[in-house]
Amino acid sequence: MSNSSHLYPSLPRFRGLFKEETHNGFKVVWVNTLKYNHPGSLKRILSWFHFEAMILIYALKNRKQKPDVVVASSLSLLSAITGVFLKKLYKSFFIFEVRDIWPQSLVELKGLSNTHPFIRFLSWVEKIGYEYADVIVGTMGRLNVHVKKRIGGDEKVACIPHGVSLEFYENEQVTIDPQYITSHFSPLKPNIVYAGSFNQAYKLTRFLNLAKNAKGKLDAQFILIGDGPELAKLQNLSRDIENVSIAPKVSRASLNSVLQHADILFHSFDDKPVFMYGVSPNKFIDYMYAGKPTVCLGKVFCPMLEESGAGIVINPDDEEQFYQNVNEYLSLSSQEKSDLAIHSKQYIVNQLSYGKLAEKYCALFDG
Repeated sequence: MSNSSHLYPSLPRFRGLFKEETHNGFKVVWVNTLKYNHPGSLKRILSWFHFEAMILIYALKNRKQKPDVVVASSLSLLSAITGVFLKKLYKSFFIFEVRDIWPQSLVELKGLSNTHPFIRFLSWVEKIGYEYADVIVGTMGRLNVHVKKRIGGDEKVACIPHGVSLEFYENEQVTIDPQYITSHFSPLKPNIVYAGSFNQAYKLTRFLNLAKNAKGKLDAQFILIGDGPELAKLQNLSRDIENVSIAPKVSRASLNSVLQHADILFHSFDDKPVFMYGVSPNKFIDYMYAGKPTVCLGKVFCPMLEESGAGIVINPDDEEQFYQNVNEYLSLSSQEKSDLAIHSKQYIVNQLSYGKLAEKYCALFDG
């Protein structure tokens, strides 16, 4: 594991190249890699190359410790090359784990050109990973469609969605200060809530437009909870929209207590083809556990919502459908709302708990 990440500032610091630890009977090796502060910096990319080089050095130094299975997880797509090398070195079973469809996500979400040398390099890395993997596993329900486009076949693709720790929801929850709810939620009208990152990929300006155009169609309070690069823009655009409030980010442990005060939960995805291969954001697990219906705008494939009955995906160009669906959810009887909450939580337990997903993942080791 790399000890360099902009998301986790408290990772261990140590001298030397590697640090070995044991956790719950498992050996964990930390790799001392190049540090960076900004996620968009050149140093971050250099740290990817540094990490893969250190992994190869460690593998060569310890090549007598032959693994049966090598898993390369594409937090950095470069891990695919390392995975292929280790497969050949050890003659091991190789699982290529795809977290995001790169480089297509970089092209569509960051505006890079398909002809950019780095994009072409990553495209080559992606194809090599797909071709040499014994199994390709991802969280996207239609990853097989993308893989088939890249290498002409999809027989070795498996979908395992994001998981959840039930222990977190059952024993680690924190109740939000009541003043937070009083300050940002309406006590008289239904509350429609988005909670998460404010970034371009989620096109939250739609949320503001829906609030602005709701007069005569929906009498509700629209609440954005979180922060991110789009915060200032959203604050500026919402300044004159009376039924919108923007609330500060809360800890994930206290989020459920906040969402209990919502009537409808909201999400949105920008119109990018990459989302059609499937989305399963961690946010939806929080939403589903809260037991409130979710309305998602986007041209996306999201089996999690539809299979669980926890929500609906709407074409983002159809505002009238949004108001209609929200009003239908608001008009549900108390029993119907209770049933929706029960089914949502049952889906999490039966389909998304780490225990269930671990069983599915271990089954991949047999090909």
